[in-house]
Amino acid sequence: MKRVIVTALLVLFCFLLQTSVCPWFSFGGIIPNLLVILTASFGFMHGETTGMLIGFFSGFLVDIFAAYGGATGYGDMLGFFALLYLLCGYLNGKFHQMFYPEDIKFPLIMITVSDLVLNLACYIVMFMFRAKLDIRYYFLHIILPEAVYTIIVAFAFYPLFLWINKRLEKAERGSTE
Repeated sequence: MKRVIVTALLVLFCFLLQTSVCPWFSFGGIIPNLLVILTASFGFMHGETTGMLIGFFSGFLVDIFAAYGGATGYGDMLGFFALLYLLCGYLNGKFHQMFYPEDIKFPLIMITVSDLVLNLACYIVMFMFRAKLDIRYYFLHIILPEAVYTIIVAFAFYPLFLWINKRLEKAERGSTE
C-alpha cells in the first residue's frame, strides 16, 4: 500500500513539476519530459504491469491537461497520451530482466529511446496525418532537443527514483521479516 501511495505521489509530483516549474527553465520552448523518465524508470525497475500503470496515469494527466488546460486541437485526441505512455511503460518493462541498479547507462539509453519514440509517434499522429510533412525540421527543432534535455535532467531524477525504489523495497522487506 505504501508503494502505491508513493508511486501515485511521484506521478503527481512529476506532472506538476513538468507543467508548472519546467516551463521556467525551457530552452526555445523545449522542456524535459519528467513523466517519460518516471514511466521508463519504473517500467524497467518493476516490469510491464507497473510500467503500464504508471504510464497510463501519467499519460492520462497529460491528456486532461492538454484537452482541458487550454491547448487547442487536443480535445478530439483524449486518451492518445495515455496510450502512448502506457506503451512506453510496457516496452520498458520488457527489459526488466536486464535491469541492474548499479548500471546507469542502460536506463539512460532506455529513457532517451523512449522519449525519441514518444515524440516521433506524436509527430506522426499530430502533424504527418495533417499533411505537415517537414519531419527534418520537427526532428531537429523539437524531438532531438527534448531528448537531449530530458537525458540531462534524467541524470538527476533517475538516481532519485532509484533511491526511492530501494527505500520502498527495504521497507517492504522489513515489514515481512
